[in-house]
Amino acid sequence: MKKIIISIAFLTIFFFVEGSGAADNKKDIETDKKRIEVFYNRTMDFNDLVKIKLDLAENGITINYKLLEFDENDRLKTIDFEVNCYDGFSGSARNTNVQNQSKFGFYRDYSENSASPFGTGNLN
Repeated sequence: MKKIIISIAFLTIFFFVEGSGAADNKKDIETDKKRIEVFYNRTMDFNDLVKIKLDLAENGITINYKLLEFDENDRLKTIDFEVNCYDGFSGSARNTNVQNQSKFGFYRDYSENSASPFGTGNLN
């Protein structure tokens, strides 16, 4: 529990940081000019989540982590988040058993004729 509180405190500090080398971590955020996808998996650590948050902010999207839990190796095992794209699309999702090959996260598809412009949770 202490580890979670410390992690959330550090995350709160990073909420107010602007600009960073977060763009270097494009493997976690797949983006083209029409679609943004974020998938969380068990290989991620706290720094990965901060980089994702900063990358999304550069794209006009806010993500707030409501709950984060890490295992004994500091790898993500539980995540609860809220995301807001500021264009009428927002949502939240929670996963208490994050796996290595997880397709858990969210996407925002900006294509004009998208059948599904936004989604959160398990995205298979």
